[in-house]
Formats: sequence, structure tokens, C-alpha cells
Amino acid sequence: MSSNTVPMLPDSAPFSPSQRAWLNGFFAGMIGMMRGSATAPPNGAAINGTASNGATAIAPAEEETFPWHEPSLSIAERLKLADDKPYPRKLMAAMAQLDCGACGYLCQTYGEAIASGAEGDLTRCAPGGRETSKKLKELVAKGVSDGSSASVVVADPGLKRIPATPGKFDRNHPFPARLLKCTKLNGDGSAKDTRFVSFDLKGSGLDYTVGDALGIIPENCIESVEWILDAMDCSGAEDVPGTDGAPTSLLDALQRQRTITKPSDNLLELLAEEATEADEAAALRDMLNDDGAPEGTEVLDLLLKYPSARPSPESLVTALSPIQPRLYSIASSRAAHPDEVHLTIGIVRYLNCHGRQCKGVASTYMSDRLKPGMKARVFLQTSHGFRLPGDPATSVIMVGPGTGIAPFRAFLEERHASGANGKNWLFFGDQHEAHDFLYRDELEQYRKAGTLSRLDTAFSRDSDQKLYVQHRMAEQGKELWAWLESGACFYVCGDAKRMAKDVDNALKAVIAKHGGMSDDAAAGYVAEMSKSKRYMRDVY
Repeated sequence: MSSNTVPMLPDSAPFSPSQRAWLNGFFAGMIGMMRGSATAPPNGAAINGTASNGATAIAPAEEETFPWHEPSLSIAERLKLADDKPYPRKLMAAMAQLDCGACGYLCQTYGEAIASGAEGDLTRCAPGGRETSKKLKELVAKGVSDGSSASVVVADPGLKRIPATPGKFDRNHPFPARLLKCTKLNGDGSAKDTRFVSFDLKGSGLDYTVGDALGIIPENCIESVEWILDAMDCSGAEDVPGTDGAPTSLLDALQRQRTITKPSDNLLELLAEEATEADEAAALRDMLNDDGAPEGTEVLDLLLKYPSARPSPESLVTALSPIQPRLYSIASSRAAHPDEVHLTIGIVRYLNCHGRQCKGVASTYMSDRLKPGMKARVFLQTSHGFRLPGDPATSVIMVGPGTGIAPFRAFLEERHASGANGKNWLFFGDQHEAHDFLYRDELEQYRKAGTLSRLDTAFSRDSDQKLYVQHRMAEQGKELWAWLESGACFYVCGDAKRMAKDVDNALKAVIAKHGGMSDDAAAGYVAEMSKSKRYMRDVY
């Protein structure tokens, strides 16, 4: 045996195939670390020198890893992991780590673009929200003061997740899709308003795959726009610059092009400069120097609270951030609905910090303002890591409470239409079985047809003791472990901060208990599942 050969566990060792694979990988990594640079390069390779064939060769750079690129970690944990990294990587660690593309970047390239000065908007990370924008503001201030922005060479600071493609529909050239349906999925008596939404894609050329997302470019509530016009004493017909540089009306800019729900720092600075009352100017500057506008504050709230701050329509529009698209997991398969795309959307309505009734911009755009037959601007957001297994015989386990069921409805449609013979197991949860069992009839039909092999539900408000999907996983741990050992893929869709983290912990606990492993070994097993694309998450 060569001195460079890594020993492998024999097939006769008392371990399952997946346990042997994990242990072999672990031992290989440990031996590689101990050997370090003393390990001879393979035949034909070179280390910053000449290859055996006489050609000059350069050793490939060591692949960069991002240990903070994990959405279940808190922002403090992520930043700690990036503490000794270059400035752009610290910026990356402040993002939500979803690579969702809603901002137009990946987490890495958004950080690089900010570091290079190519991107000045620090509020683009919608999943990270206020927490991320606040931390980015702190990091940028520190980075500029100590010159950290020049600490690395950025290969392509302006890299977008989906570049413009002339002649095709994309986020820069959205398709005007006609709304077909928007119907309520919850029953009478539910505290929720969850909608089934379908759009007509005929003629778009948008060829999605299950696991992809649909981007919606929403329009603001016309009532909110009119209230802003009243506060500004404007008619809406005033000429202002559009986001593309071409002139447009103030009404159109506020309704279709600019964000009016989240005041930017640029707006706070503008209002502070324009305020004619000293106390109002001081309050606005204090707000700007602190954490920005209070959570839940909208542009209208600032105009009402600081009546002496009245910029010109052009200045106001220029200070507002461009309206951001919202991404929704696709809930349909083209095999079942060739010219349609379906979504599952929770409608958001709330009282903000000023006691005013507010609405989720995109969700109420589709439920209240967009009527069947009207068109919305949409584009396809391709997923690069949330896919059904290539082998139709592979079993899948899906965990999707609430609107997290969306991609799994698509998975089941696809597996049913294609005749895939792998087993399918769904964990679904919500508040009340009577009101909130989304797609119940469809799921029952899939069970009868044999497409859905197992269905475990958890309705948290049907008893005094809260019951969630992770509890069902623990109850069915022995069977869940058997599916995993047979090669099943495990999928999660839903809230990143709470549900996905709880499910991840439950998965590791099941593996440790029923696989007879330590906590560290179970974590390693899950890490290997993720690396081999057997553990995939669509979280937000």
C-alpha cells in the first residue's frame, strides 16, 4: 500500500453503508490534516512549478469556505465566525445567508459589491431586514474609517444572481403574467388568510422546474400613495425621474417604482435637511444617527409626524429605494399545469408602531388590488440547491408547515405525473385542523393513489399542549431513521429562524438516538447529507 493511500473501512465492518461512508470521509479528512503539505502531489500535478509533462502549472487556490453561511445561525454567531476575515466577508456574514436572490445578488456578491463601492443601498436584504441593514451600516462606517474596503480584490463586485438577457423575460425584463385565480385556502373561523394564487405563463418561455421560485414585482397600495400625495400637497402629475432615468409621474413612481413602506437613510437625511422646525430636524438626525426609522415606520408616518419637512417631489422620489421584488416558492409542476404557475401566499396585515393599519405590499397586491384578468410583473428565480433527486426511485421526506407546503405540493404533482416510484413522506403543520389543513383534499387523493406514502400532521392550537412538526418527527424517529438509512432525501421549507432550526435539531436528535451515535457524530451525518445533496432547505 502506498504511503499516500488513505485506509478505508472494509465492507465487513459492523456499520451501515452510510455510516461507513461518513466514517471514511472523517478519517480521510483527519489523515489529510496530519499529513499537511508533506503529502506528495499526484502524478502530473505541480505545486507552483512544472508538471510532469513539462508544462508550467500553477497550483489551484485553496477553495474558500464560509462557515457563517448558515441561515439558522444568529447574526451575532455569523459575525463571530467571520471576525478574522476580510471586510467583504464580514459584510457577507451580516446577510441572511439564504442566497434568495431578492436583492439581485448572492449573499457573497452583495457583500463584495458594497465593499467595492459598486452598491450603496444597504437595505436590499429583505430576509435580514432591519437587523442586517443596521449591522451593514456599522460595518461600512468602520470599514471606511480603517480602509478595510481595499483588503481584498473582488473578482466581480457587480455580479447579479440573474443578469439581464436581451430578448428574454427576467428580473430586469419581467413578464406581464395574467392573474387567473386568487382563492382562500383557510376555512371559516381561521385566524389566517392563506391564498392559492395562479398566473398564466402562456407565451412567456418561462420554463420552471419544481423547487424554483417566482419573483413578483408588486405595486404599492393606491390609498397609501394618495395619502402621501396629500401630505406632500401634490397632485401626482408632477414630473419626476423614474428608476430607469426616464421621466415619469410622481403617482407612477410612488405606486410602481419606489418603496414607500421602509424609509431609507437617504430619505431621513433629506427630511432632516428640509425640515424648517429645529426640533423636527434634530429628531430626524437623531433617528438617522441611531438605528434609522423605528421598525414598522412607513414614509407616510414620517411625513405626518414632521410636517415642516417637505422636500420637492423629485428629491423625495430620488431618496426612496427602488421597489424590491418578492420571491415565492412555486407550488405547481409544469407536468401537471403546462401553462400556469401556482403560489401559496400568506396575506400580511398588521398595526404598525404608530397604531396605523398596514399591509404586506406584495401579498395584499395579489389578494386585494390585482383582479383576475389583470397582469403582474413576474420573473423566474432558478433554484440551484432545492431539487428532487435525479433517481425517481429515491424516497423523499418533506417538512413544510403553513405556506412551507408550497414546493412540496409541486414535488407531489411532479412525482405523480412522472410516475416516480420512490416513496414520499410529508410532515405538515398549522394552527387548526378544521380551518388550516391546506390542500387537504389534494393530499388525501395522493394518499389514495399511493403517491403520498405517509402524511404526518401537527396542529398546534387543537390542544392545550403545542404540537409542531418537529414533535411528529421525534415520534416517528425509528421509521424516519430507516428511511434515511435507505437513502431518502430530506427537505425543509419555511421559517429559517425558528421552524427550520427546530427541525434541524430534531433531525440530529433522531439520528443520534436511532442511529446509536453521539451528538457530534449525528451532526457529522447531517453535514454529509447536506454535502451530498440529501438534505436541502428552502427557508426564508
